[in-house]
Amino acid sequence: MADKVAAQIERLAPVAFDGAFREMTRYHRFLLALGASRDPKGAAFNFAEIAGNAWHAPHKEWIRQYRRLFERAADKLVDDSHFARSLAYVPGRLMPGPGDPEMSPNVLRAILDLGPLLVSRLEAWVTKRTTVETRQGQAAEPRLALAGSDAKAYESAIPDIVGAWESLLHYPRSMYGWRERGERTDVERWAAFRASWPFLWQHLTNTAYCLATAVWNEDETGAALFREALVRWAHAVDHRLDDRAELRHRRLLFPSILELDWPEASAKAAPLGYDYMPPPTPDQLFASVIRGAHDDTVLLTSALLLFWTINEKQASDIGARTARALLSREASDDDHRHTGWEPLSFRSLFLDLLRLEMTGERYRDGSYAAELDHSVAVLDNMTERRVVPGRVFTPSTLHGRDGLLLSDLVILLAHVPDEGDDGLKERITALAHEEDVLPEGDGSLRDILHQLERFHSTLEQPFPALDRGMQLLSPNRDPQRSKARLREIVSEIANAIEEKRRHRLQARPADPANLERLRLAIEEALLTSEVEAPFFRGVEVGRAAESDIAEWRDMTFSGIGKAQLTEPPMESPSSSFEEMLVSGSREMAGRHAWAAFCQRPRIEATVAGRAEEEAFWRDLRPLIQQVGPEPVLVVSRNAEGRALRRFLYAPAADRPGLAIEQRPRAGRGASYIATVEGVDVFGADFRPGEAWLFSAMSLREVRYAETTAPDRHAELTFELGEEMKGTLRVRVHQALKWTDTPTFELKAPDPTVEGELSKPG
Repeated sequence: MADKVAAQIERLAPVAFDGAFREMTRYHRFLLALGASRDPKGAAFNFAEIAGNAWHAPHKEWIRQYRRLFERAADKLVDDSHFARSLAYVPGRLMPGPGDPEMSPNVLRAILDLGPLLVSRLEAWVTKRTTVETRQGQAAEPRLALAGSDAKAYESAIPDIVGAWESLLHYPRSMYGWRERGERTDVERWAAFRASWPFLWQHLTNTAYCLATAVWNEDETGAALFREALVRWAHAVDHRLDDRAELRHRRLLFPSILELDWPEASAKAAPLGYDYMPPPTPDQLFASVIRGAHDDTVLLTSALLLFWTINEKQASDIGARTARALLSREASDDDHRHTGWEPLSFRSLFLDLLRLEMTGERYRDGSYAAELDHSVAVLDNMTERRVVPGRVFTPSTLHGRDGLLLSDLVILLAHVPDEGDDGLKERITALAHEEDVLPEGDGSLRDILHQLERFHSTLEQPFPALDRGMQLLSPNRDPQRSKARLREIVSEIANAIEEKRRHRLQARPADPANLERLRLAIEEALLTSEVEAPFFRGVEVGRAAESDIAEWRDMTFSGIGKAQLTEPPMESPSSSFEEMLVSGSREMAGRHAWAAFCQRPRIEATVAGRAEEEAFWRDLRPLIQQVGPEPVLVVSRNAEGRALRRFLYAPAADRPGLAIEQRPRAGRGASYIATVEGVDVFGADFRPGEAWLFSAMSLREVRYAETTAPDRHAELTFELGEEMKGTLRVRVHQALKWTDTPTFELKAPDPTVEGELSKPG
């Protein structure tokens, strides 16, 4: 069927084309209805999405046929624009009609992508037919222009193509059952709006893509029309709904609320409104969500187009000019301005940029924040430079919103007031005061502070792109003065937020539930995990018996921020914080065991030479037999330890006549050096010529008696110090059991060596 349609295009037969085209789209709809089904969860699904043994799913193959038709229609644009105009209505022809089954999201997404596909083919046609023109009397700056007949044909067809794309916004009302109020309950009406959101979001982002495509190809006509389409987009949806909700914090309402059923969504939106206003209806709330998503898309698209210009990715300044007109919502009429639209101001721009930092988790699939990043990446992907086959290039495209920082700052610099801050500090201070209404509570404030820090640090650096952008958006401003003014405002706002957070942190105690969670983790590790006492192996751990003699031990962790212990946390929680406390407690408990071992009696013995000499080991043999199994020798790490390490890598001829090997460190610890004559040798902060010989099995048990409360074997307290930091103190009642094997304190015959012991490292 596609071949038949293509043949009519080649023959320039519009009547025959209409018949073949109508037959093709009707059959395509029939196939989609035939494959429509539901998955086990009840969601719409289509069997045409299944690839089976084919390389592509059938539906992708069907969509691919339209690409061929778009290319042929574009080639015939000058001869007869009827083909391109008609093909612009393909998405609408494929939409389900009354009585048709619901269309699956994947199929719907592919159909809506036909719009940008047609536009990209038209832009390719424009690019191939542009000529370089330098107008008489002007500077030698090249301007891209179509030849006369080509320009006339294109300018005649493109309004209908844009109009066909905009007409798709009529379909959600019938497809998803946007009935008149009173025909459905609020729950049913909200469910219908939720179901339509993927359609609307795809159409919105595709409209931005079409605009970006026209701008990238420096198509002035297409850019102007698609810019107006993007500006008018919200109005095309708004007028089918009730007035938007009167919300005190409208910028804190995100599309993520559409994941909730109506009772939950209504409750979540309630704190964002005014106390004296009735709760918003489903129509009002959905209209506000649509408005916010549209504002986000307009702002991000403007920043991206400006980014292309200030980073000199294009020959002309069409990106900056389009961005300026887009931010100002310029259009051929004023009907596009949705209710409550605010004139462009520094405060509104700044708050809109900060809203983007509160959209939620950016790395969770399907989240609104991730969708915004993906949208930026898709738009900028068209700018990837050409590559040479066989060569590797670093990608030059953006992967998310972070890369638009310079554009964001240019937009703010072009509107920063010479005096005051347009009420921005007062507005943000009030927002910081109401932590409960923020999407992530204090986490949202931390995200804002992070972005403000990025603003401030970037403004302190000499980026030529900032000056270029200022010249384009606001040529009469002094760039240096504007930077200084914006830097001052950013600092004042950050300080105001930090002051609110500081007061809140001072009043908020360390959460007992958090402390108890950490205490349980530490207690569990001490009672069940292998003890980390240095030099000892095979030690049993667990609860002490009532008859065991136990000693109180304190283990402290200083410099702990109180913000990590509050609920909700007021500092980004570290994934390793609990792990650090647990491992640190085990290590300190082991060190307490070693300190107790150091207090046990030792037998002094004089040996000939040091550990790196054969005479030393001859004198050691009878002592080794006395200490029992698993003999251990601890020597000075900086003297004998270093000498033994040299032997490990020395040629065989330079080694002493000793059996020296290095066994796996697992179970032995980092201070393990080597195994000499069957004895594991470790390094510690001993004096040269001093060593201890004992059995690694000397410590048999490390157990913990109950503390002040029954069945508690560890206590945890937080002691606040200065600057909102303090000490976490772990207290345990430790009981140790030893074997009766001897410990020998070995001394070399050198009289200058004193036998003073230091704590091992």
